[in-house]
Amino acid sequence: MLQKLSEIKTKKVVRNLLTALMLGSVAVADAAAVTNAEQNAGLANPFLLLTEQELGEKDAALADFWQQQVVTGFLKAADGTPLFYAYHNTVQAKATVVIVTGRTEAIAKYQELFFELGRLGYAVLGYDHRGQGQSGRLLADTQIGHVQSFADYVQDLHLLQSELSPLLPKDKVLLAHSMGGAVASSYLATYPGVFKAAALSAPMHAPNTELVFGAKDGCYLQQILGWTCPDCYAGFASSPYQNSTFANNIYSHSEVRYQRFRQLFEQQPGLQLGGPSWQWLGEACAIAERMPNIASQIRVPVKILQAGEDVAVRSEAQQLFCEALGTYCAGGSVMKIEGARHEILFEADRYRLPALTEILRFYQQQLAI
Repeated sequence: MLQKLSEIKTKKVVRNLLTALMLGSVAVADAAAVTNAEQNAGLANPFLLLTEQELGEKDAALADFWQQQVVTGFLKAADGTPLFYAYHNTVQAKATVVIVTGRTEAIAKYQELFFELGRLGYAVLGYDHRGQGQSGRLLADTQIGHVQSFADYVQDLHLLQSELSPLLPKDKVLLAHSMGGAVASSYLATYPGVFKAAALSAPMHAPNTELVFGAKDGCYLQQILGWTCPDCYAGFASSPYQNSTFANNIYSHSEVRYQRFRQLFEQQPGLQLGGPSWQWLGEACAIAERMPNIASQIRVPVKILQAGEDVAVRSEAQQLFCEALGTYCAGGSVMKIEGARHEILFEADRYRLPALTEILRFYQQQLAI
């Protein structure tokens, strides 16, 4: 897949890099032009999802929900790594939504989505990947995002599914973001028949190494340099967690959702994670090469949502993955959320509401079959 991507014209890559460099001024210009409230006015919201305005008023309700209605604990992976999990169940829940998060994230970041899905009658299950969140860190420098093999991520998801399935409704659907999209894709190919459908939000079917290195072929650099210190930061420069300002972020247009996540990570510094290791980058590049073959083995409907202004992952790879899925790519193409940044599930209402509405309708359709 990476070879195919390298053949695509570089015009979009250059534009994405310029976007990444100019996000601060773009954010200021956006704010000056029109407010979020004005842009979000009149949006369809058939599932009564939380809006940015409501979110600020629901702090106490969300905190009570997470503390009183979400069960948390740890499982031990085969190698002894503790894996943190969280689940919410409701009386007569219609199905279970399993959330697979992105790199650097923690499932505690998804409290809003847990609350919304629970209110809609779903059970919800999520967890922290090994090496991040509240799960066991893998290196002495706990800020380095590291994994020995992406297969470990897949086996961790399988352990979670196997151990906690008896506690939750049998019908299950996946909701995965970014790196979680790569993990979920591999899981669907490896363990058919477990999930009825999957929705992938800005999946990392190929990493945007241009964003990391400022060079077009970061995967090639990893092959040359990564062996020298696989558990060092990729690029060798120390890059621990940074509390970047909203104006300079590349992830979301929603200041309220962005600040909630940053405040959570400041209040719980143990959730923080910095840049990836050379080993992690090598695994991300390797799985990107395997994605067409992985897609060809999947036998459940997959809805792929693409962020129109994503500079964290390669959008072209998502379309190639859809093509390799064939008839299992729901809608026959990726659903592009024009203008959205990478974290669609934490975006401004004008991007988040249409995206989640599409996902929930997709789940309804697949669960009714």
